[in-house]
Amino acid sequence: MHVSVALCTFNVESYISDCLIALLSQTFSDFEIVIVDDSTDNTSKIIQTFNDRRIRYFKNRRRLGLSKSRNECIKYSTGKYIFFTDADCIVSRDWIQQGLKSFSNSSCVGVEGKTYYVSEKYVPTFSDSVIENKHGGQFMTCNVAYEKKVLENVGGFDERFKYYEDRDLALRVKKVGKIEFNPKMIVYHRKVTMTTKSFIRRAERVRDRVLLFKRFHDRRFGRISDPMWRILHPLDLMTVVCPPLIFSLLGIYNFKNKEDWILLPYAWIKMVYERLNIWNACTREKIFLI
Repeated sequence: MHVSVALCTFNVESYISDCLIALLSQTFSDFEIVIVDDSTDNTSKIIQTFNDRRIRYFKNRRRLGLSKSRNECIKYSTGKYIFFTDADCIVSRDWIQQGLKSFSNSSCVGVEGKTYYVSEKYVPTFSDSVIENKHGGQFMTCNVAYEKKVLENVGGFDERFKYYEDRDLALRVKKVGKIEFNPKMIVYHRKVTMTTKSFIRRAERVRDRVLLFKRFHDRRFGRISDPMWRILHPLDLMTVVCPPLIFSLLGIYNFKNKEDWILLPYAWIKMVYERLNIWNACTREKIFLI
């Protein structure tokens, strides 16, 4: 098998079909889809309705989370190249073919593609959980591919990470080879509207951002690892100190829907919670960030 597609799932019964239909409609056909499933809903039953020998399904006995499940995908994959995407994404018809072109035309060991949130022309609003990569350098596992041997050599995903595990992996891969950006390797990410709970919990992501900074405090790796003057999210810190600055969000983000306005009063609370998470993580990791 030349290519494996790694897909980790967790309670995605409402859209797993769209994802699989897009994958099975690829212009390149010699590949397998390795699915590692954490679900408790009907995801497995829906997957079983696809009678295609290219689908290999593995059910976790207990919930492993993304990092561990992706490592399981690597273990089960038989392809020379492993392409990663997510169940809430739709890949373009030549997604695999474009990735293989990059591998064959350069000396790269990894390829990241262009990811659009919803569509090329969609304008997100404040309540959107935007996941996009239009210019490269994000290394998101919704749209990236690596040589399997390289993934094995660097030790796969670090299971200590709950967030930013894809960036951590990419930065370790970049130490041994090149990751090329191919803007024709396209994925569309589904719309995700944040609830009040998910909006505030986004502040917890900075814990792993601190760990990422500790490991890769080097300007060669750019903005995903090196905060300005050791300050993570400086504008948020200013708003924590001066709460009226929260209204500056009205000029930064698009407020159009009811969901946008519902979240606005919680923005300052989120920023305070985020700062507490930063300081707790810095204490744990024994590094200095503000």
